[in-house]
Amino acid sequence: MAQPEFIQPDFMQGSTEEEIHERMMANLPDDIDDMPGGFPYDFTMPAAIEKSEFINYHMARALMIAFPQYAWDDWLDLHGQQVHLPRQEAQHASGHIRITGTAGAEILAGTVFCTPATDSSPSLEFATDEDCTISEEGTVTVAVTAVESGTQSNVAAKTICIMAKPDKAVSEVINDEAVTGGTETESNDDYYDRIAAEYANSMTYLGNDSDYVRWAKEAGAGDCIVVSAADGPGTVKLVLVDRNGQPANETLIKDVYNYIVSPDDRAARLLPTACAKLSCVAATTVKITYECTGLSLDGTTDLEQVKKDFKAAVALVYDKAKNDSLLRYNDVRPLLSEISGVKDFATFTMNGGTTNIKLSQEEYPETGDMVFTE
Repeated sequence: MAQPEFIQPDFMQGSTEEEIHERMMANLPDDIDDMPGGFPYDFTMPAAIEKSEFINYHMARALMIAFPQYAWDDWLDLHGQQVHLPRQEAQHASGHIRITGTAGAEILAGTVFCTPATDSSPSLEFATDEDCTISEEGTVTVAVTAVESGTQSNVAAKTICIMAKPDKAVSEVINDEAVTGGTETESNDDYYDRIAAEYANSMTYLGNDSDYVRWAKEAGAGDCIVVSAADGPGTVKLVLVDRNGQPANETLIKDVYNYIVSPDDRAARLLPTACAKLSCVAATTVKITYECTGLSLDGTTDLEQVKKDFKAAVALVYDKAKNDSLLRYNDVRPLLSEISGVKDFATFTMNGGTTNIKLSQEEYPETGDMVFTE
């Protein structure tokens, strides 16, 4: 949810340069020249400019950073510190690669493997997490983590295929599955949502659904579905997605579990004592394709920007959809009309139709193809 827009209070109104200067001229004695170009007029104008800047810029900013609803960047971080809630840093993607080569050859931790560079993107580097040895069968699978953090470190299957420094003992390397989990630094809007939730929940540790969602997000998850009594009384399952809306990878699943259960430090445990078992799994995502025809734009935007704005808007609807186990057509269709620059459109479909899409308890909607035409 976006932070609310700051509206200047009444006592700051009427503070433009012209309004302030007009009041200053009106307060001059009647026998003093107040005509433009005169000495009093020119002498007081700089003061009016400075006062206007102080009120409309410096005072406005001071009021904004005093409240988390309007604060940003480092100022919002300070509000997060007040409730012991740090901003989520950019995360490194992680996954596994399969190395083929000479049996018995050792691959040290930190060995770098890469994707090939292309005309549109540089080579991406991934380092092995631990030492490993190629087996007698000539292969070994090892965990890797992206050298650079961010969403650009998420790569598709079969794209990590070269070594940064070639080794004669290695004949082939490949990632059989996608490497995921790379995220950008948490945005101000998302961070504010967590701070607001912390205040709203008064930092309870009862183990209700909102607590589990809050704890999962504190550990780095983008969202989660809470399945109570998943394996009987006293058990809870968390179905996780990362901050990109993608199914959580092994690293994120482990981070969320360890953060809540804290198996190595009982004193730091968040999981209520009455809960016998917590399990964390990756969400099953359901791709939703959107098609819109006859888009009429006012010239202030283009199709690519409309797609980008729509994708961001519909992601907020997914939160409600996963709670209701239903993505409603009438919740999604109006989003297109609300996008700046969109005047009208002819047809709009979800997965080829105009009906609601049902979701199972552990399914999370994901935006697939968007075919928008004018």
